[in-house]
Amino acid sequence: MRRRSQRGVALIALLAVIALGASWYMVKRLHAESGLMTAVVRDRNAEVLNRAKQALIGYVANDAADAAENNPGRLPCPEAPGSFDNPSTEGTAAGTCTLPAVGRFPWRTLGLDKLVDASGEPLWYVVSPGWAYSGSNLTINSNTSGQLTVDGVANDSVALIIAPGPAFSVQSAANCAARNQTRPTSGTPDPGNYLECQNAIGSTFVTTGPSGSFNDQVLRVTVADVMPGIEAAIADRIERQIAPLLRSMYSGGSWSGSSSTPALPFAAAFADPSTSAMQGASGTYQGLLPMVYSETTPGSGVACTAGPTAPRCNPTFNSWSNPSMSGGTTYSESCTISGGQINCTFYYRCSLFGCAPGSTSFSVTVDASNVGMAMRKLIPQATLDALAMTNVSAGGRSISAVLGASGTATITVGGTVNYSGSGLLFGSASCGLIWPLTLILGCKQSTLSIPLPLLQDHALLDSTDPTYGWFVRNKWHEVAYYAVAPGFAPSGAKSCTTGGTCLTVNYHTDASNMVDAGKQRAIVILSGRSLTGTARPNGTLSDWLEGANADGTSPFEVRSSALLPNRTFNDRFAVLSSN
Repeated sequence: MRRRSQRGVALIALLAVIALGASWYMVKRLHAESGLMTAVVRDRNAEVLNRAKQALIGYVANDAADAAENNPGRLPCPEAPGSFDNPSTEGTAAGTCTLPAVGRFPWRTLGLDKLVDASGEPLWYVVSPGWAYSGSNLTINSNTSGQLTVDGVANDSVALIIAPGPAFSVQSAANCAARNQTRPTSGTPDPGNYLECQNAIGSTFVTTGPSGSFNDQVLRVTVADVMPGIEAAIADRIERQIAPLLRSMYSGGSWSGSSSTPALPFAAAFADPSTSAMQGASGTYQGLLPMVYSETTPGSGVACTAGPTAPRCNPTFNSWSNPSMSGGTTYSESCTISGGQINCTFYYRCSLFGCAPGSTSFSVTVDASNVGMAMRKLIPQATLDALAMTNVSAGGRSISAVLGASGTATITVGGTVNYSGSGLLFGSASCGLIWPLTLILGCKQSTLSIPLPLLQDHALLDSTDPTYGWFVRNKWHEVAYYAVAPGFAPSGAKSCTTGGTCLTVNYHTDASNMVDAGKQRAIVILSGRSLTGTARPNGTLSDWLEGANADGTSPFEVRSSALLPNRTFNDRFAVLSSN
């Protein structure tokens, strides 16, 4: 009986061991399945987040290429307020936002279907200061950094895309109170009901946290992610929008004798572009674009004020000299420059009936220095007609110019001068009179004056210009290296030989001519973001350009001759003119 009882106890113990082992196996299996489920969820979220990121990058690049985009490179704002429970506007980006901005991902604006995470929740989105429109124009170029602090690292990202996960009871953590998240179906969503404390308050952001108080899955969008597409778009816009301006700077219209073979301006010597005066110099063919300016806004006639914050301002860069006059029936002409205008005296002959008022055609020429070293244009006809000229008829005025080899422009103003002045009663050698005509014809003196300047800054220099202002306002001119073939500078013959005196750009092709490396009259190399981490701006060319481009001499190249990967070469080319 006792032996039977002992066997029963042993059986019970064996069953207990088996049950314990089964429980352990089940717990282990549950843990394994839980870990597997977590991995599945994270993989699913990662896929959706990456899809959203790629769409965002593509949207920004496509938008930057739009000629009408005044802030190329800007990111969209999060979903507009009031769109949360509106099926027709849900996922539409707000027009402006206060930065940094935290809100739902603007999937509709990006042309996507509604993206949700593994828990069925729409994605959330954070935008860095300086990278979305907040009511004033932005400054985005290859030197612009992200301004989001993520995991304690400043300037880490330009945006974050977040899968919020399911609502849960958030435990208290550092600087964060406990919270029971709820998911409303109407009204304006509170980020704290979707994102954990650090990401919801919109100051600094995190990608990880305690498991009991954090289930956001965060994907960074960095400058390195978005800038290549932006730079490619800007290089294209330079070819489409900026190149035509440079090609026509001194050609066509009133620029006499240069319409078929236009000259391109001399370059400014390369230096730190943020402090450079960007004044072109005769005989300088490579460096910075000659972006020196003289007016507060082009055509205003108001001189800019030079100083440390305006190193490119120089109201006297174009000086005036050598005025002269000729006329149909004028004599002994003499001109000077004083009081901001050209002042000319001349003589006219009186008739047999006396010295009555009259008029005659005239032309006045004057030299303007450094025009080929700066982006200047002749004043438009309407401005010329409105100038207060002394003794010159308002109608029939004309202006033209010829650019000389040194970069000096000779400007000619024509029109009709009205004379009525005092002078000799009887003839004078000033009117070319000889005896006995001096006893018959009189000779009178008269004057005319023409205000200066007759030039104004080009629209490309105007940060407020509705068409071109994006270029200088976003400081793309500070990351642009300019080169012109000597034959097409003002001092050149307006020709170059393919593969000889033209600029050579290796690996450059176009649709009609598969190999056109030696055909370039002028180029702009757009410096990509710094790949070495060197602080820019600075005056070291190798910190801006890569490969053969870094020595600033032709031949240039659109990719490294060593076929190095993109991480070591990111120069972008814009062809301004080619044969």
